[in-house]
Formats: sequence, C-alpha cells, structure tokens
Amino acid sequence: MVEGLRYLVIYLPAFPLERCGYAAVDLAGLIAEEKSAMRIQAVTPAARKAGLRPFMTATEARALVPEVELILQDLVEEQRDRASLIQRFTEISDRVRAPWTDTLVAEITGTSGCFGGEEEQRAHAIALAHRLGHEARAVVSGDPRAGRALARWGREGVVPPGGGRVALAELPLDALEPSESLLGALRSVGIERVEAFARLDGAAVAHRFGAEGVSLHSLARGRRGAALPELADDDAPVRVSTALAGATSLLQLNFVLPGLLGELSLALAQRGLAAVRLRVVLQLETIGKGPSHWGIGVTVGRPTRDVPTLERLVRLRMEGAKLTAPVEELAIEVVEGVPEVGWQPGLTDRTEATEPLPDVLARLADHLGPQALCGAEVVERWKPEAAWRPVSWPPGALFGARRQTGRAARQQALDPVLLQQHHEVPQLLPRPAILLQRPEVVEVRVEAGRLAAVRLSRGWARVARCEGPERLRSDWWSQDAWSRDYWVAGLGDRTAWLFADGQGRWHLHGWFD
Repeated sequence: MVEGLRYLVIYLPAFPLERCGYAAVDLAGLIAEEKSAMRIQAVTPAARKAGLRPFMTATEARALVPEVELILQDLVEEQRDRASLIQRFTEISDRVRAPWTDTLVAEITGTSGCFGGEEEQRAHAIALAHRLGHEARAVVSGDPRAGRALARWGREGVVPPGGGRVALAELPLDALEPSESLLGALRSVGIERVEAFARLDGAAVAHRFGAEGVSLHSLARGRRGAALPELADDDAPVRVSTALAGATSLLQLNFVLPGLLGELSLALAQRGLAAVRLRVVLQLETIGKGPSHWGIGVTVGRPTRDVPTLERLVRLRMEGAKLTAPVEELAIEVVEGVPEVGWQPGLTDRTEATEPLPDVLARLADHLGPQALCGAEVVERWKPEAAWRPVSWPPGALFGARRQTGRAARQQALDPVLLQQHHEVPQLLPRPAILLQRPEVVEVRVEAGRLAAVRLSRGWARVARCEGPERLRSDWWSQDAWSRDYWVAGLGDRTAWLFADGQGRWHLHGWFD
C-alpha cells in the first residue's frame, strides 16, 4: 500500500444471506454444486457459531444442524446486488471496491474532514449499511488487509497511522487468512498469535515459508502488504483448463469435459454472460518438430451457458479428430460472449423440442465453413426482387455490429442516445414476407378505380381492403425500363402484394403472411 493512504474497511459478515432475506441470527447457508456434491458456499454468523463451514456438504450440514435452511446460491444476482451496494457507498468515498465478496474497501485519504473525522466517517458507513439492511463492522487503517482482519474478529475502530502491528498483535493467526499449509507449518513451530509471528526473523520466514509467509509477516509487522485480491474483471477473457496425464483418446477428453464446462458456465454466470463462440485448445506433448497445441472453434447457435448444450456442440466438433501426441492440458476459452437475456423454449410450440434452427446453422457453419451459409441484407434498389444481397452469416454482421462482452456491452445496451437513434431510424414501406421468384399474371376486377376481386388458383377472392398505389420505377440507366403501381390487398385470411405494369396487366408478386 502507498504510505499515507487511509482506508475504510466495511465487513459485511452476512451479506450473501441477508440479500436473500435472512438475518445474521438465522441458521442459514448458501449451497452450490462443487466437487460432485452440493456444498456450503456461505453461512450466517449464527450458522458459523453452530459449526457450519464453507465446503461442508449439505448432508453434513443438516446432520450437524438439522434446523439449518440451505438455499441455492445465485451468483449473478449476488454480483448485481454487490455492485448496487458499491454504488450506494460512493457517498462515503468516490473510490469504493469489493476485493472480497463480503468486504468493501473505500479509500478515504483526505476526505474524513467532510464527515468531522475518521471516527465519524466510520460511524456514517455503519449507519448506511444498517439502513440498507446489512449488519456491518468497520475499521479505518492504513492497510485494507489489516482492517479486514480486525473487522472480522470484532475489533472495530480507527487504527492510527503506524499502529497496525499493535492493533493486530493479540489476534489469532487465523485472522491473517493464511493458507491451510502455511497455517499448519506455523502452528507446528508453536506460532498461534500474530505478535509471535511478527517477532520472527524476516530472512528466516522467507527461507522457510516462501512468498506467502513474507507477505503475511510484513502485514503482521504493520508494514506494506501484498496487493489486494480482485473479484473477476468483466473485461478479462473467460478461460478454464484442466491438466491431463497424457490423454491419448477422445474418450478421456470427453470424461473431463462436463466438469470443465461446468466451471466455464459458472465463470460466465458470475459476469452475467452467455457464450457465442468458444475455442477448445489441447496442449500436446512436444515430440520432434510437431505442433505443441491443437485448437478448434465452436460456434453456438443461440447464446447460452447451458452445460449439456455446450457439451453436445463441443463433442460434435471434436468427433473424428486425430491426436498427434498425448494431451497434457485441455482448455476452453470464450472467444465471444454477450449479456445473458434468458430464453424460454417450447412454451407454446412443441416443435422446439428438436434441435433449434440457430444450433443447426451454427453446426453447419462449423463443419462446412462460414462461406456455406449466408444471410440477406436489404439494399436501396427500386426493383423488389433485386433489393437484397447475400452477406456472411450470422446476420448480426450485416450492420457491422461487433458483439461486445462484459461491462461495455451492458452500458451500450442502456445508452439512451443509442436507444433514441434506434427508434428514429425511418422504417421501410411495407414489403411482403414471401416474395415470389417470378411475378404471376392474375385477373382482377376493378370497381370505381379500386380493386374489387382477384382470381387466384382456387377461384375469385373478394378484396376486403386495399391500400395503394405505391409507384416503383426502374433505375434511369436501366435498359429494360419499367414502371409498376403496387397495391396491398386483403384477400380473405391472407394479404397479397400486387402490381399493375405499364400495359395494364396485373401481377401477384408476394404475400405478407
């Protein structure tokens, strides 16, 4: 930490459960699937006192505390609530972040005078948390990690500059949140308190306990510690991987695929994203001058983070692949993602029980190449049957719109200027959904200068309504000059698009439905 900076640390011991309607005194916990079992992710202070701990299975938790209430964790909503909480605490400081899921850190250097002092600013933060429905403990210190350690162990207040060592001295070693291996190593030599750890020689700590030991030793002595942890950055690439002991068959890769895609889905959920394009990368054992890795792209027809859907698409793309060397690592990365908006299939149309069209098109593009598929873009030409051109698939590329991920995409989606521009784009005149390949000559009856009936293959159809004419002419430089008057005619349960040419003949050119 930079010397002279001051930090207000707000510890929210029950935040993940309070946002679900529970109080700190309730026996409750959040669970999620981890290591092939439903495990505890967070608990209330009361549940922790009863003996419940993160990573404990739901079965073990209910056996220990039968009355505990366990609910599924929703990481997406939790992240949104945390972002809203950070926004509310900007009235304390313009620099607020959440390095830990249950702790906010606000830099308050030089701002305490606006509140009457650091103690008053600390009290203001606690009062704000209470108004928002959260139990909170707050500490002002020169190091956020020291402030968090004190707040977690109930030592609230203001730590004067340079007083970190004295404030931390009587805390148990657990307060510094060491890894299990470091905690065990220190306890094996009789170190139980922070002050005992601080008295150790720095060189000896570095030699025996490595980088983590040096960082926590510096913190225990009230000096500058390591950089704060950071929650996932919305703009960082999403990538998961797993080490393999020289896999030589696709069967071995398929075995680890569901778990790896589960991690990927969780990472996407934490950012509120869905995958559009993935890349599967196999790190191969280097043999001679052969390639050290092998990669393949996977296009998702409809943005999703559903594990079975992604697994099916990845397996289809990997079918028939020949491994040239044993695989040391399997990685999957998100090349393109979009904000998740949800999708409800088959609500009224049971035909969607089969593979959706977007997935079919994505699979064809992967196997046959993107050039095998095309979309249609409207162009400014007067001749209706020539007023389009083929463009590369997917249609999102028609307008040069580059998909964005993370924070940038959500901000653009809410940009009021862009929304207003979208509504101000002039709409084209009515054009039929079905355009015949060649206009068909039809007989019509005209009464008082208006269409009265049209003869179709099934017989005469009365014109219930008629709109027009809309005159379309050929380009002035066209050698086959033409002029057409188009009409929109309601014929029973269908709406037709007809035109009269310069010779007085009528043609059916398309249907609107």
